[in-house]
Amino acid sequence: MASPPTFRITSGGKDYVERTIGTLTPAFKDDPLYAWLIHQFPVSEHPAVLVKLFHAFFAQGTLNNGIFVEVNDFSCCGLLMPPGTSVENPWTLLQAGLVPALFSIGPGTFKRAIMDYGHRVDPLKHKTFTEQERKSHWYVFIMGTAIDKRRQGLASALIEDLVNRARNDQRPIWLEATTRESLQLYTRHGFKTVGEVVLGKGSVDINGRANKGGSGVTIWSMYWRP
Repeated sequence: MASPPTFRITSGGKDYVERTIGTLTPAFKDDPLYAWLIHQFPVSEHPAVLVKLFHAFFAQGTLNNGIFVEVNDFSCCGLLMPPGTSVENPWTLLQAGLVPALFSIGPGTFKRAIMDYGHRVDPLKHKTFTEQERKSHWYVFIMGTAIDKRRQGLASALIEDLVNRARNDQRPIWLEATTRESLQLYTRHGFKTVGEVVLGKGSVDINGRANKGGSGVTIWSMYWRP
């Protein structure tokens, strides 16, 4: 009889950034949401652009007390924002390098990430959470599994770790699933779907690739309560 898999989970700060980028860049190379964010670039350039984008996003997360969590030597990893923190803090944008990144990645990407994305997702959050919950909830900024390590229970282990954190401090969790596979995964762990959000309609196809008149990409806003 095979013994159950062992999961080693650790967490940290800025010292986890490079390893996290190393895992998530190939994992999100074909993710529809991130493809939409950088669809103005040729597909061949997406991995390099993602590295720059992740550096800026993760620096902003670190400056605002984000927690990087990894499973089995970064086979699966992510960035969690604890209650009372936000990656949208305008006072740390310059220090995080987001402003200089505008010149190498382009303002369009950050407009989509900050304005277009938030404009579509925030109303669902307001509809679902109480005022106190909106001020104090866990947010899964990003999480993913290395391509060659998928379907081994690693993502489930990371989600269970997050759920335990939220249960311990009696706070809800908010996230957006960017693929049907991740939607199904979160649903199995007790997350509820609030609604679908379509982004990039008229400019990209369902995979986030540039396509004038395209149907756009779909993401699913989800929450968990203790």
